[in-house]
Amino acid sequence: MAPKFNTQALSGGHGDVLRENQMGVRSPAYTRTLPTVPESQVVKSVKQDAASVLVTEKAPDDHNMPSDFFLSDLYSQLSSLFNSNPDRFKESDKGDIEDPASTPVYWVSKWVDYSDKYGLGYQLSDNSVGVLFNDTTKIVLDAAGDQIQYTERNGAERYYVVNHYPAALEKKVTLLRYFRSYMNEHLIKTGANIPKREGDELARLPCLNTWFRTKSAIVLHMSNGTLQVNFFHDHSKLIVCPLMGAATYIDEHKTFSTYKFSLLEKIGCPKDLWSRLKYTKVMVERLMSRSNSSVPGSLSTVNALDRMLDLKVEDLIKCLL
Repeated sequence: MAPKFNTQALSGGHGDVLRENQMGVRSPAYTRTLPTVPESQVVKSVKQDAASVLVTEKAPDDHNMPSDFFLSDLYSQLSSLFNSNPDRFKESDKGDIEDPASTPVYWVSKWVDYSDKYGLGYQLSDNSVGVLFNDTTKIVLDAAGDQIQYTERNGAERYYVVNHYPAALEKKVTLLRYFRSYMNEHLIKTGANIPKREGDELARLPCLNTWFRTKSAIVLHMSNGTLQVNFFHDHSKLIVCPLMGAATYIDEHKTFSTYKFSLLEKIGCPKDLWSRLKYTKVMVERLMSRSNSSVPGSLSTVNALDRMLDLKVEDLIKCLL
């Protein structure tokens, strides 16, 4: 029987059974040079009252982040790929289309769905942990366990040192710690054996921006634009990054492979990857329709899309082709 979250410690009673992931991946043998990225903000303590030390504060638009968190860019990249000819791919070409240097810096390595009461807890590949609460606020603890990033509902970011934060955040920090403890004790990390690479520490730590589940998968969209789809039926995973212009596929055998969209367009795309990219495009349309974006060529109505979301991957692809 799968381990259960310590709900008594959180609510004093027995909560609903959690849904969780428990997959690792095999490490690829390569190194890469990270493209130039903004250096993480160096935070410095600012003296406040003894109960609360605010490290720094940033307005919602400080990072020049597009309002859709690069969804439109990702949609354009996927649309361009689907307009190419995938039938040209041959298995012998697989080595020519892999591009390990485009592997994302961050992906969701563990997650726990406790949205019935609190929200979704997750761990990123660098061992930082976060919670996207049901009230849409977000909290992240860095891998060192020293700094807390809290994002208000309006997108304003506040940074605190771990031992000094406002009393109003006490419950959320406590929940963050319980989520971290549970995941450390009970869940297997996706990509645990993938080594850190020089320059990865310069990439700004993202947080989970939004998520949803279908019968076939869980969809996780991060604030840096990375979209991750974890498929339930075979535990495969697809991570697409619009900034890298690439897709990382973790198959049912835990093999970790990364492909540039440009190479997939030129050479062709493996069938299993192609079907999951098709499914992912529908998920992108879903996210864009949620934000009332105009999506050229999308399904005719949101209701029609919703009916398709719960189909198995193979059945959905048959409907789309």
